[in-house]
Amino acid sequence: MTSLCEEFGFEPRPWIDGCWSKAECSQDVINPASGELLSKVAWADAQDVARCIEGASQAQSRWALRSAFDRGDILKRIAQGLLSRRESFARLLTMEQGKPLAQSLGEVDYAASFFQWFGEEARRLCGTIAPHPQSDREFLVEHRPLGVSAWITPWNFPLAQGAKKIAASLAAGCSGIWKPAESTPLIALAMAPVFEQAGVPPGVIQILPGLGTQLGPLLCEHPAIRVVSLTGSTRTGRSILANCANGIKKVLLELGGNAPFIVLPDADLDVTIDHLVRLKLFVSGQVCVTANRIFVHEQIHREFLDRLAERLARASLGDGLNDRVDAGPLIHKQACLGVDRLVEQALQMGAKMVHSNRTYQNDPSLSKGSFYPATLLSDVSDNMPLFGCEIFGPVFPVLRFNAIDEVIARANSVSQGLAGYVYGRDLSQCRRVARRLEVGIVGVNEWRPLKAEIPFGGIKESGLGVEGGKEGIHDYLSLQVISVPKD
Repeated sequence: MTSLCEEFGFEPRPWIDGCWSKAECSQDVINPASGELLSKVAWADAQDVARCIEGASQAQSRWALRSAFDRGDILKRIAQGLLSRRESFARLLTMEQGKPLAQSLGEVDYAASFFQWFGEEARRLCGTIAPHPQSDREFLVEHRPLGVSAWITPWNFPLAQGAKKIAASLAAGCSGIWKPAESTPLIALAMAPVFEQAGVPPGVIQILPGLGTQLGPLLCEHPAIRVVSLTGSTRTGRSILANCANGIKKVLLELGGNAPFIVLPDADLDVTIDHLVRLKLFVSGQVCVTANRIFVHEQIHREFLDRLAERLARASLGDGLNDRVDAGPLIHKQACLGVDRLVEQALQMGAKMVHSNRTYQNDPSLSKGSFYPATLLSDVSDNMPLFGCEIFGPVFPVLRFNAIDEVIARANSVSQGLAGYVYGRDLSQCRRVARRLEVGIVGVNEWRPLKAEIPFGGIKESGLGVEGGKEGIHDYLSLQVISVPKD
């Protein structure tokens, strides 16, 4: 890993006030495909958190005073710097997270698009003038940055989720602290030189690798932190909310999903199955917006299963650095055990195993990796545990339905509401179904409807606030009204 550190110009330790900080404890970062050690990363402690918050607080006032044009230019330079090292960042991301290289390249592009987007949006933060009851006065309604932010990011999209939060926050005039996931801190640390070269002043972005259960409460409870943004599990989201309650902080949460994938009887099965396999094998199913429950109309159910099994058999699971691979490993072996438990419960309750793709077993060098077979299940029912929870693995649970009202009721019966998908040729019917789904975003004949230009967030237990779009910057802002004389 020394060569990678030298290549990226970073050290495996906290980045505080523009410098690499010493730390006593360290944690192994493992390649999930091979089980090999990538690096030992020094973990931050309570003293590091205190230093980070103090440095970010001092940087906050200076950053907020920078012009919106200046902040936007810096963000756009970050985008350019990231894209200039696109292939290297993608390779590091694949080694650390496990996803195929093509998906890692897509994540680098996706991350850069948020720095570019909010770099442009920064200058569009315009206040308004409102009429006053007195003819000689008026109200100025202006935006103000909320203050120091904490960005807590996940291991499935460790670069893109950081970009979403950091870009919006910096565009709004907020400094902050990036707490990456324990399993994937290297890609965050590799961004430090990019930030520095783009002109981000010391202290505006701090990077703190460490244990979430230790650092999270410290960040949430400190009075100087005014915004906490988390992408993670619903359980972690509840903990963040509780820890932020006393300080009445702004909390932004993107949490778990349980997306319905509804296949109407007139769907183009070639397109639908291709999109479904791409969606489910994306990051090996470890995606909050992936298809979690696949509802197929009774009229096409048998043909759909046969063709899906045939398509799944042609997929390749293995090391993400291999160009021919469609899906990589899960993040660690514990994740494999969790997915397997859900599959075994379903089989015991009457589900049938239609296909299990274990092509990764053809490569002996992957025997220590954390792979799980791409699994197709039929005869899945709503009372099975995997129906009501986020599977987070390459499992295709297929359920039958007969009527539109029925499938909408079943799709909306869970506590999550993040994403949904509808496939069919009759677009009017697709739109009617989409509008009735209780989710934050719906793809109609599209498996990846996520872009920097649109707001994204969930409802119910899937989250609070949005990321992306012109709306994404407003969660880092407050409004101030100033009553002034006209002359």
